[in-house]
Amino acid sequence: MKKIISTLLAASLMLLGTQAFAQISVNAGYLSSSQSFNESSTKAINSNGAFAGVSLNIPLAGGFGIAPGLYYSLITNKNGSSGTFLGVPVSVSATFMEHAVNVPLYLNYSFNLASDSNVFIFAGPTAQYGLASTTKIAGGVGESSSDQTYDNYDDGNYNRFNVYLGGGVGFQVSAIQITVGYDYGLMNLYKGENATKSHRSNLKIGLGFLF
Repeated sequence: MKKIISTLLAASLMLLGTQAFAQISVNAGYLSSSQSFNESSTKAINSNGAFAGVSLNIPLAGGFGIAPGLYYSLITNKNGSSGTFLGVPVSVSATFMEHAVNVPLYLNYSFNLASDSNVFIFAGPTAQYGLASTTKIAGGVGESSSDQTYDNYDDGNYNRFNVYLGGGVGFQVSAIQITVGYDYGLMNLYKGENATKSHRSNLKIGLGFLF
């Protein structure tokens, strides 16, 4: 996994110096993430979040280009339940939060609609490194409450490395662009001893500004 990330970073750095007319874009948007499980009563856990970062679009030939980038992403979800036991209010909740750095390397193709607008498609791999992942458990009985936060990477069973493969479409007018993309994680996120396998997929809707 580290070799894959190193290769993507090296390729991105090499491309930075190849074209003087490369175009930088700053992008941010909404992220919908789903973590699936193949051997569990819970088939999927859905999270919401956001992403932001920069890309460098380098034109190649005939409408083709390549775009390395560097992005930060955040996803979170909260689940809980409440009720009463012997007339006493009881509640419990779990809040998941994860921060990550993402390095995409997309190949794209652009269709010109007018002098200042175009439609483009893109596809390629994205390497991800998890910066932090926590789960906060909070519970309450009557007027008493307590909480505890767990580091999901602490026991070594939850994989902070991932490689996604995906793509999407975009629309650009002047210096503004809108993108919709989907990525599927190829790495198994769970490294425990049982047969559980877990993969993450992301749906992204972004707004960008080109320089």
